[in-house]
Formats: sequence, C-alpha cells, structure tokens
Amino acid sequence: AGDKNGCVLIPAFAVGRTQNLLYYLNKLATSGKIPSLPIYLDSPMAISVTQLYEKHNNVHKLKVENKNGTLVSIFDSPNIHFCNSAESSKELNDKKGPCIIISASGMCTGGRILHHLYHRLPNKNDTLLFVGYQAEGTRGRKILDGDKSVKIFGIDVPVKCTVTEITGLSAHADQEELLQWASHFEASPKMAFLTHGELQAAQVLQNKIKSNHNWNVFVPEYLESFELFSSI
Repeated sequence: AGDKNGCVLIPAFAVGRTQNLLYYLNKLATSGKIPSLPIYLDSPMAISVTQLYEKHNNVHKLKVENKNGTLVSIFDSPNIHFCNSAESSKELNDKKGPCIIISASGMCTGGRILHHLYHRLPNKNDTLLFVGYQAEGTRGRKILDGDKSVKIFGIDVPVKCTVTEITGLSAHADQEELLQWASHFEASPKMAFLTHGELQAAQVLQNKIKSNHNWNVFVPEYLESFELFSSI
C-alpha cells in the first residue's frame, strides 16, 4: 500500500494480537525492512491492554523503562499513535498518505473497524490486511472469500481495495500440536469434545484422535447435549 500511497488497514483482536503487531512492526521498521510509517492504534480496549503491558512489565520480556516517573516501552515509539477519542478516530478517515491503521474487532463484526472499512474498502490504493482467523459467517470472512461488496451500517460497500492475509500469527495450536498434546495423556478421557473450528477441520481431527489414540471423540451439533455423569 505504501507504493500506492495508500493505507494498510488491519483488523486485529484487542488483547494480545494487537500488541504482537506493534512489536513486529516496530522491529521491522527499526531494522529497515519496512518503511517507518505512522501507526494509528484505534481501539479503546487495545489501548488499555497495551498500557497494561507497561504497568505489569514483570510478567513479560519487553523492555520497560521508568523515565521521570513515566513508563516507556516500544509502544511509545514516536511513530505509534493512540486514538483515544472518537474525534481522533474519525480524523483517520481523511488520512491519504501511507500509514497503518490497527483497529478492532478482529473479524470486522463491530467496533471502530467498521467506519474504517466503510471509508477504505472502496479505495483501490488501500490494503486490507487480515492477521487473524475469520470465522464462517463474519464480515471479515466474506471479504476474505472475495465478496465484491459487504453491508456496513446498512449500506452495500464495494470492495475495491487490495485484500490479503498473514496466517502465521495464530494464537491457537494446529492439528499436529493438538495431536502431540493428546499423546501425553496416561489414560484416555471418558469423552472428548471438539467445539472450536470449522466442521470439516473438526471432523478430520476427530478421526485422527480416534485412530491415533482411540479416544471417544465428539463434534457436538448446535444445542446437542451429553450426559457426563450418571446420578445412579
């Protein structure tokens, strides 16, 4: 998007994912691997969580310094800007030059990201970058699947910007890691339930756990119930 003089818009989960992004973007910029563009963090929850990283610096490895009574970390880099007010958020709509906007929600289902999508999706010079899983039925998934327009605020908004994704930032264990985790059980559980992920992937994992470890594995249907313990 920088080559097009446009904006990179990133929908990101407020807790964890946003802070990872700020860390990686700062590292890439300071090493000269990407241009040092202004980064606007536009999510009240993400801003609050980012400040917690500085307040509780004893529980992570990020460098936090106390400068004249103020806690300072990479999140205070001069190119990172926190949009604390609704007014500062709306001002981003008029940003034309190269910049990065990080906002929530991560699957574009609500929050401030919606008004950024409303203004950025029709712009051919801008880029929408997904950095997290987009669940079936979400607005983010529809855009990622190539829908030519999406409804925002009751209006069909054309998708003309570049849409791309990074898959390496997942916070979840993949199939191989889950199978490895299951291999450490000394005895099989009475029942195991796969409740997260899409149906096809869950069924494949279900079959692999059954064949590899002989577990009693279920992929529950909506509102399906199971008796875990007998009262007799």
